[in-house]
Order: sequence, then structure tokens, then C-alpha cells
Amino acid sequence: MDTRKAGRLLIALAVLISLCGVVIHIGAIFAGLSWLRFFNAPQSVLSSYEAGTWLAPASCLVIAGLMGTCAYYAASALGVVRRPPLQRTGLLLMSAICGVRAALLPVLAIRHPELRNTFEILAALIWGSAGVGFMVSFFLTS
Repeated sequence: MDTRKAGRLLIALAVLISLCGVVIHIGAIFAGLSWLRFFNAPQSVLSSYEAGTWLAPASCLVIAGLMGTCAYYAASALGVVRRPPLQRTGLLLMSAICGVRAALLPVLAIRHPELRNTFEILAALIWGSAGVGFMVSFFLTS
């Protein structure tokens, strides 16, 4: 497999991961408290959902919007959608955020044993992979 094709596969993976994040966060609004608990939503969001206040759905929609933006920027590097403003800057920032998110888990897990679980480890690996895809997107765009 040539380098360019491998790069496009990594970018497509970043798009897929981001779109799955959109579906999960919008789905959590409708799926309920069990989904929010499963995806480790903060206690304030769980309490908001139970009380029927705006914080839970608003948080889910904001995060879904951010993940949708990630998907759009990566898809633009594949030429699937139009080039967004500050494309390369956005891709670099997204890559950095994903990388930091992945790299922080081992450090945080030392003092917070509740982070030592399969979900958090998989999430760190998945978003670390997305970060690689965003970095490849950054390098393949001009």
C-alpha cells in the first residue's frame, strides 16, 4: 500500500470516529440516563438529565457539534466536502487536542483510579487514532 493511500485511510478513520461521536452524543439525549452513565458523563450532566434541565441536552449537542466539525474538516482533506476556513489550523488544533486527550489518560489514571477502565482506555486509543488522522490531514493539505 502506498503512503498516500494509507494516509487517506487514516483520514477516513478520523472522519468515521468523529461521526460516531456525533451519533453517540445525539443518541444519548434520547437513549437516556443509562447511556449517559455508560459514556461516563459528569455528575452535573446526569443530575441535569434527571431534573429535566437544559445542561444535559445542551452539552450533548455542543459536543456533537464539535465532533461534527472535526468530521467536516477531515472530510475536506479528502475532497469530499468544500474546504472550510482555516482548514490547516483547525486540523492541527484537532490533532493536538486528540493527542493530548490520549496522552493524558495514563498520567491522570495514576491519581484517579476510576479512569483505569476499559472504556477510558479504548476512548483514549480511539481518539488518539483520530488525532493521527487529523495530523495526516494537516500534512496532506496545502
